[in-house]
Amino acid sequence: MIKTISAGSLLKTQGVEYASGYPRFKVSGGYITANRSFVVQPTSNIANYYTTNTGQIASLTDIHVYSDVALTKLVRTVSAGTLLKVQGIEYISGYPRYKLADGYITANKSFVVQPVSSINNYYTSNPGEISASKVTHLYSDIDLTNIVKKVPAGTVYKVEKIQYSTSGYPRFKVAGGFISANKSIVAVYKESSNTEKANKVVALAKTKIGDPYTQSASGRLGPNSFDCSGFVYYVYKTALGIVLPGTTTTTEESAGKEVSLNTLKPGDLLFYGTRGNTYHVGIYEGNGIMVHAATPEEGVKETAIKYYEPSFARRILN
Repeated sequence: MIKTISAGSLLKTQGVEYASGYPRFKVSGGYITANRSFVVQPTSNIANYYTTNTGQIASLTDIHVYSDVALTKLVRTVSAGTLLKVQGIEYISGYPRYKLADGYITANKSFVVQPVSSINNYYTSNPGEISASKVTHLYSDIDLTNIVKKVPAGTVYKVEKIQYSTSGYPRFKVAGGFISANKSIVAVYKESSNTEKANKVVALAKTKIGDPYTQSASGRLGPNSFDCSGFVYYVYKTALGIVLPGTTTTTEESAGKEVSLNTLKPGDLLFYGTRGNTYHVGIYEGNGIMVHAATPEEGVKETAIKYYEPSFARRILN
């Protein structure tokens, strides 16, 4: 004996030779039995099937898992885009099947694809939502050849499903097309906690300290000059993409929910005046300090609210 050949191996035969009346297959490196109990001639269209086990296989379409190698007894259905662990290859009537932990699936290349060797660099399950880690593109086709549009870094997409190209690359199917599932290009999107969101609001607001105050229609909403209501409108829209209901103090009074002045949190809006007739608003940054577009003389500044007590507060980040 030279070596043992595993079940499911596809071998190229160089000819048949006989010994004591028994036919043997001549293969590279030696001979093997031609006994049909041990070997089988593969189907004539074997090129349409996978014949090696790379350990994993991905479904191109919805496929069935069967309990038997003949694929007659259904166990379950696997959705398109599922990555499966393969234990081995077995043949029946010359057709190769993939052996899974709980049954068998076809090895036909029309239904399954061997994933790229660098599959660990890609997402292989649907995370629900993704965000672009860098500038990338949305494509109309799964091979990512036809660009639909540029996708800026930070753009969030809801993932409909994962699909594989016939070359073994997983793609995220999103509204309007496909995006790469490469981990260096996209990341799983996790919505920030309210604390993290409030920190973004306060951080942006504080970068505007010193900017001028203006009531001009063209300048009051920023980005470099503000009035009080234009300032809070700009900060929430820019920091979090939250559009407040209007750009005046009275319209912004309806945003979020009212909270006690004794339970203020960073990011809360502080209003001055009677409800329905307020005249000023600012953003609470914490530790008794408000940042706001104060007056034409002072511009955007910080103020200790113990010296300028608000009338009531609204919380945007519930």
